[in-house]
Amino acid sequence: MFEIFKETDKGRTGQLSLNHGFVTTPVYMPVATRGAIRVAPLNELKQLGYSLILNNTYHLVLRPGLEVLEKIGGTHRFMGWDKNVLTDSGGFQIYSLKHSMKIRNNGLEFRSPIDGTKFFFTPEFVAQAQNIIGSDIAMQLDVCLGYPASESEAKKAMDVTLRWGERFLSVEPLQGQKRFGIVQGGFSKRLRRESAVLTASLPFDGFAIGGLSVGEPEELMYELTYEVLDALPKQAPKYMMGVGDPVQIVELASMGIDMFDCVQPTRHARHGWVYSWQDGPQVIVRGKYKFDFRPLEYQPQYTYGYLHHLFKAGEPLGLFIATVENLSYMADLMRKLRAAIEGGSVDSLKEEIRYQWRKRIIGE
Repeated sequence: MFEIFKETDKGRTGQLSLNHGFVTTPVYMPVATRGAIRVAPLNELKQLGYSLILNNTYHLVLRPGLEVLEKIGGTHRFMGWDKNVLTDSGGFQIYSLKHSMKIRNNGLEFRSPIDGTKFFFTPEFVAQAQNIIGSDIAMQLDVCLGYPASESEAKKAMDVTLRWGERFLSVEPLQGQKRFGIVQGGFSKRLRRESAVLTASLPFDGFAIGGLSVGEPEELMYELTYEVLDALPKQAPKYMMGVGDPVQIVELASMGIDMFDCVQPTRHARHGWVYSWQDGPQVIVRGKYKFDFRPLEYQPQYTYGYLHHLFKAGEPLGLFIATVENLSYMADLMRKLRAAIEGGSVDSLKEEIRYQWRKRIIGE
């Protein structure tokens, strides 16, 4: 399933072999939570070279529902996407429904924020749902905590996640489907390592790190990631859930993380942030861009001034252009990252990305 091409002390490159083709790593997965990238059709992603995107089991169960997906033959046909799909189990999204969610021994009980319908997600149901969805990579159901969390809370969440991992694996997978376990453990190095060791003892195809990038200090995230990676099997793919900040992606990839996902690039686009390799992120709605007629980096037929106009005028085309620009940047970032790992220039890339994304934005 996973072949490592080159491994160094500054990260590794490799290739996932999945039902809908190969995926080179490190890889960033655009988030099509409800079966769509907001304001950008999926054929744009193909043109940019993406071969793996993310759907969310929780959202697809709510709408359109498993009956629809089963009748049409899965999410690939439903979306018109013939590349790979990873489905998150929805544990994080359900956790965010704090006032209507209850953690039971058997699973997660919650009410739909759409119409109040009561749902009960068990590890077995989540596995079966991802079979119906047609996931190329399916994620186990887990218990996610926010920051901060006590060690006792983290221990309980870790123990439940481990039990649910075993139950998740008891369901027969879709032919060729790969299944990933999720390491929890809160913000304790001891629990993180323990969770990694115990999760690695189960026959998962890959491993994800969950429950980080939820408000904790950046350095703590790196420290806990190191503890986890040190305890997981080296040959398996490693997935850091919910990280899309370019500085963090490069840093975590240099530690050995292979896969990333986050809504940040597309969400930023909808709020007027345009990514540029030359200039870093540009907040296009600022007045200084009104008379800026430089071409965009990845869509040079448009200018910053034109994009500023579209946002100010409320034209949906502006959202589309900004989204494509940011996803182009992320695809370019991952190509440069893989080349830097292969060529031994990761430190230079780190310095360049940090300058773009830290000094220019927050004035370091």
